[in-house]
Formats: sequence, C-alpha cells, structure tokens
Amino acid sequence: MTEEEKIFCDHVQKVREKLDRAAGGRAYTLLAATKTQSAERINRLPSCGIFDYGENRVQEWMEKQDKIVENLRYHQIGRLQNNKIMYIINKVYLIHSVDNLEQAKMIDRLAAKCGRVVDCLLQINPAGEEQKGGVSVPDLPYLYDACRELPNVRVTGLMCMAPNSPDERVVRGTFASARACFERLQEQDSNISVLSMGMSQDAEYALQEGSTLVRIGTSLFGARAYPQEMTTK
Repeated sequence: MTEEEKIFCDHVQKVREKLDRAAGGRAYTLLAATKTQSAERINRLPSCGIFDYGENRVQEWMEKQDKIVENLRYHQIGRLQNNKIMYIINKVYLIHSVDNLEQAKMIDRLAAKCGRVVDCLLQINPAGEEQKGGVSVPDLPYLYDACRELPNVRVTGLMCMAPNSPDERVVRGTFASARACFERLQEQDSNISVLSMGMSQDAEYALQEGSTLVRIGTSLFGARAYPQEMTTK
C-alpha cells in the first residue's frame, strides 16, 4: 500500500467510526458515491473495506467501467433515463432509483433478454419535493404491487433523499417516514432488506432513523471538482 493509499484508508476509517456510532451497533453498508472520481481512486476502495460504489450518470460510469476492479459492486444511484438502461443491465448490482412502472417494465424486458433478475429499490419522496424523483408515499403500494408482477425485477427495498434543510426535524421526519414504509413492506415480503438513505450531510441522522445503506461521496473524497464539460450539460 502506498503512502497516499494509507492516508486515504485512515480517512475512511475515521468516517466509518462516526457512522458506526450513529448506527449504534447495527450492520449497514457504506457505499462510496463516486461521481467525478477516477477509476484509480475508486480502485482504492476495497483495500479500505469498501466494496460498493455508486454512480449518478450512466455515461460517466461507461467511460471508466473497464478500468474498475471486478470485486467492486456497481450501484446506479442517480435518476436513470430509460434509454440508458440497456448499457447497465448486464453489470449493475442494484438500481436505487426506480419510481415509475414504465421504467420497471423496461428493466424487466431488458433483464429477461440477458437472463438476469435485477435487484431494484423503489425511490420514494416523502417530502413531496417536485425537483426530486420518487413516488409519493400513498402511491408506493401500487408501484410495489405492480413491480412484484415483473419476473425479472426483484424489489429489495426503498431509497429516499431528504430535503437539503438545516432543520433536523425535517430531515429526520423524512427518513422516519421512509423507514415506516420500509417496515410495512418487510412485513409482507422477505426480499425487502435495503433502506438506502443518507448522504454525507445527513448520513448520521439516516442511520439513527434506520438506514441500512448510506451513500457517501464528499466525506470520503472531499469536495467534487466538476470537469467543464459536465457543468455545461
């Protein structure tokens, strides 16, 4: 391990210690949100005990996927355009952002063609924020029931993003609402095991409210430096 890799792993350990305290002894998955990160940096993750990484943009993942080590699991965590599903269907470990039946049906069709059952999370939007994806809490049961009829889609849980608010009560309330939905699904489906909520700014709240997977980018890698071409798209 190089000195640079050791420094990074020491930093990861400090991040994990804070998350561990918030989780209070519960098991959870630390997923590295790797938007704008190079394959070289992503490949350091396994040596630090992280085996899951998530990308927001399919195009960015496609540009670096061949350089990423095979023992890392790729999650699609950003909003997914239907015309991009074909590019990830063979390799994605978990899709976090399914929020409509049309998309679920397309995943099902493409997964059938390559002989896969693809694990997916349904994204919910308890706060009703128009600028964010996600199905409403009242509509969640209908989407869930419809997805259960798709043979090549397996719903394994929920994903939620809290409002970017300084009010802890608002953030915690959003996470608590998502957890309540998660627990109701767990009562009827043994496949439901993943509650993906919490990012760098609110992961500790999310873990305290029951998250089983947190998506951490800035806390691991520092503030993102966006290439000029990405800022203009």
